[in-house]
Amino acid sequence: MALQLLHQVGHNSNWNVDSLQDLGLGDGLILSPLHQNIAAVEKLKPETRATSLFDPQFYLPSSRKPKLLTYPFFPESVDGGFQTSTFKAQALAVARECVEFQIKLGFRKVVVPTRFIDQMLTDYVDRQRQFTVEAFMEAAGDRPLCLSVAITSAMIQDAGFRTRLLNWITSYPNVDEIYLMYQHPRDSKLIQDGDFLRECLHFFTQIRATGLALTVGYTNVEGLLFSTVGDLSLTIGSFENTRIFSIERFLVSEDERRGPKARIYLSGLMNWLQFEDAKTIRAKAPAVWKAVYRGTAHSEEALALPVEPTFNQAQLYKHYFENMHDEFRVLDKVSAGDRRVYLLDRLSKAKHAYEAIAGLGIQLEKHGRGGHVKAWADALS
Repeated sequence: MALQLLHQVGHNSNWNVDSLQDLGLGDGLILSPLHQNIAAVEKLKPETRATSLFDPQFYLPSSRKPKLLTYPFFPESVDGGFQTSTFKAQALAVARECVEFQIKLGFRKVVVPTRFIDQMLTDYVDRQRQFTVEAFMEAAGDRPLCLSVAITSAMIQDAGFRTRLLNWITSYPNVDEIYLMYQHPRDSKLIQDGDFLRECLHFFTQIRATGLALTVGYTNVEGLLFSTVGDLSLTIGSFENTRIFSIERFLVSEDERRGPKARIYLSGLMNWLQFEDAKTIRAKAPAVWKAVYRGTAHSEEALALPVEPTFNQAQLYKHYFENMHDEFRVLDKVSAGDRRVYLLDRLSKAKHAYEAIAGLGIQLEKHGRGGHVKAWADALS
């Protein structure tokens, strides 16, 4: 198995699909019923679906998001809507329809959905079994399965809970892959908690040691660090809600949120900077700009615009996809140990670049200041 890069598909899914199909960026998609209705998924090319996963997204089964409700097997779509007390009787029928849908459309593997539970309950495993897992195991038969597991950062950091999770997952002989995502509350766009990242690396290593394939969803730039555990699948996404997992997106309409300022990914800083800050670096610190900016046709188009691009334009996201695709191709050619050495060197260079920017009196807004660099280096060390 090689290091794989999958698009975490969200709003404006055509950016991801076009980048994969037309530009050859990435290895497949993880499709989201929250953002693509059933007709949009069915229209995808068969060869695209064959390299992709369909995530049923049962995390909040009572969600009333319109696109989720176009899927007849989504729990809230079932007659009478979702109720915990009655769903057990409906679970097998739902599982059969969802499994049949994934097989019919020819996805890479059937994904078994689970519910998002934010507490480390003593009956956590039993609740997941009763909700969907046992029904999906029966409906799927002997075919290889991918089990989705949405957890909290506290669960990753608790060694005992991790062991319980692994014991449960490995109890199913036909589960040969985990699709894992974590909710990690923070006030920064990139993770700046080195201890948490270190525990992630421990946990992902434990998973791979069982022989299971691993896909880590909703990763931001920190996904580069996860490559050091070995060959696994990691994700790239456009809007922030495809790079940070949160149950809130199943509750709050995206239309209610104010659009963020445009950001551009600078590979030498391993960070997204506000577009206006990046242009300041280009103008006032050309040597630093040359060291941290890996240009693409998409970024050059954005930089040439007479006005600042909006967050809702494709160029800056496709620029990020291309940069990350190239990074992963470099990482895929070397061993896990050499990936660590390579990334530590990248982080050292990023640290010096941030110091040079500060030394020139350029003030960056808080998310672009590089608070992640030391934490990431500590995690790898």
